[in-house]
Amino acid sequence: MLYVFALTSSLGKLLYRLKSPDHCYIVYSNNIDHYLDLLVHDQPSYILGLGSYSGIDQDKIRIERITTNQFRNDKIEDITTDKLEINNFLTIPSSNNYFKYADAMGNSWCNLISWKIMRLIKNGTLHSKYSFLHIPKSFDQKLASDEIDKILLEQ
Repeated sequence: MLYVFALTSSLGKLLYRLKSPDHCYIVYSNNIDHYLDLLVHDQPSYILGLGSYSGIDQDKIRIERITTNQFRNDKIEDITTDKLEINNFLTIPSSNNYFKYADAMGNSWCNLISWKIMRLIKNGTLHSKYSFLHIPKSFDQKLASDEIDKILLEQ
């Protein structure tokens, strides 16, 4: 079972163009906890998050490997751990030039939901594999959906 979510509706068209998901959901700042409850209830095997990205490397979709205990420069939780490794289920095939690994998710909503999902996985409440993709804002959304579908099929 693959659950895919997009942060805000800007990636909604891309989200609903994907062929592989069993469940699609648009997450906003006011329904993150509701979505987390849904994940814990349904226990999907795989969760894929999509967020938009405006930094350098606008020609590559970023597969994030690290989430941090930061949201808008404040700690999310008062614990000693500052970083968590994301237990990615996506790997980049050697023939693919559209993806790259990244370790700098930042401290925005993408990082907040990734931190919360990984904490649920680490504490055993959620039994899923998780990957998060940052899609460059200038990246063609049809090409992105085609390439994401391709990489999902190759896993």
